[in-house]
Amino acid sequence: MTETAATPAPSAPTPHEQLYGIMLGFWHNRALTIAAELELADLLKNGPLDVEALAERSNTHAPSLFRLLRALESIGVFKQVSPRVFVNTPVSELLRKDIPGSQSAIVRATFSLGEGQYEPWAGLLGSIQTGKIAFDQIYGYSFWEFLRRNPNQSAIFHEAMRSFTVPLTPAITAAYDWSRFPVIADIGGGIGTQLVDILNAHPSCRGILFDQLGVMASAIPHDRIQRIGGSFFESVPAGADAYLLRSVIHDWAEPEAIAILEKVRRAMQPHARLVLIEHVIPETPELTLGKWIDLHMLVLAGGRERTATEYAELYAKVGFELQEIVPTAAPHSLIIGRPRP
Repeated sequence: MTETAATPAPSAPTPHEQLYGIMLGFWHNRALTIAAELELADLLKNGPLDVEALAERSNTHAPSLFRLLRALESIGVFKQVSPRVFVNTPVSELLRKDIPGSQSAIVRATFSLGEGQYEPWAGLLGSIQTGKIAFDQIYGYSFWEFLRRNPNQSAIFHEAMRSFTVPLTPAITAAYDWSRFPVIADIGGGIGTQLVDILNAHPSCRGILFDQLGVMASAIPHDRIQRIGGSFFESVPAGADAYLLRSVIHDWAEPEAIAILEKVRRAMQPHARLVLIEHVIPETPELTLGKWIDLHMLVLAGGRERTATEYAELYAKVGFELQEIVPTAAPHSLIIGRPRP
């Protein structure tokens, strides 16, 4: 019988290594974003290309492009199959614009210069010091006004939101028995992706899709959905058994969040339920996406993510009682409230 040496367990990173890893994250982000802007993954969709050919097609400087690709390869984005010849990896494939589930738009909308979401992070210190919205301080108006003034950036932003939430839609549908609600109103529901998925899974349900008139023009057709245009700051449709708001309330500061929920409360019958779909921040120290989205909302729009306790407090302010929080397979949860008498 022969003895084999045990494989030593990998050692935990030192504090210095942890710190440098965090610092490198910014450089990783910028390199990935430039790759998305140059559409390198799209140029490699048909197979390997040498750097010179890739540089010609992307209108870049070949020696510098090689340095970018070499660095990205070290973190799993692109692969060098022979000297100076690169192919896509499963990670870089997600940067292709022509595939289902593409993440190109979310990378560009969030991290490209001039798209509105990158610059406010330069103002994070000011937001921490004053509580004011960094975006508003930089541009002189709100992020929502920025999207209204810039149709190209608005198109990329809305495509980014659709691609970012692709895994969220089926997770929300599967997490709950929606058939208990004969009529479901999706407030601020965009083109209706979530509502359509729920109705397709529950043929007994009907839906109301409510968003701005311009958004309604692009809504997904469905024979059990009534489409209504308007503003949730003015009123929302009455007559539904559930009022669904997915990633809406976190966009707004407390006064606006309260104003929206008050309009929903006025439209609801006593038996109806409010269902917010949002991150629920744990009151423990583990890493969660929601804690970082919370900072993003602070600098971008003045919104926030909340803990379960904070959702209970918000609901109480607008006449709801927090009934339950239902986790999903996605980072979001269903925060279900019922009207208080």
